[in-house]
Amino acid sequence: MRIFRYRKPSLSTLLGVTAAKRSIKRSLGISQVQGFIEPSRLKQKTKYRAGLYTPLARAIRQTAKGKFRTPFGL
Repeated sequence: MRIFRYRKPSLSTLLGVTAAKRSIKRSLGISQVQGFIEPSRLKQKTKYRAGLYTPLARAIRQTAKGKFRTPFGL
């Protein structure tokens, strides 16, 4: 464990509440279900299926913002 921390831990972390909640969720499989039904994940899946994350679509979006690709990938 590090001596110096960037942020001080919250009270629930110190008491172990966070770890207990996470272990319960993992054992019940709730996080697996949430990954399928969360609105942000559904939106991301829809965009992926529509092809918004293909290299061509990414290049078009970047050039529209004024960022052009270079041979070195910078």
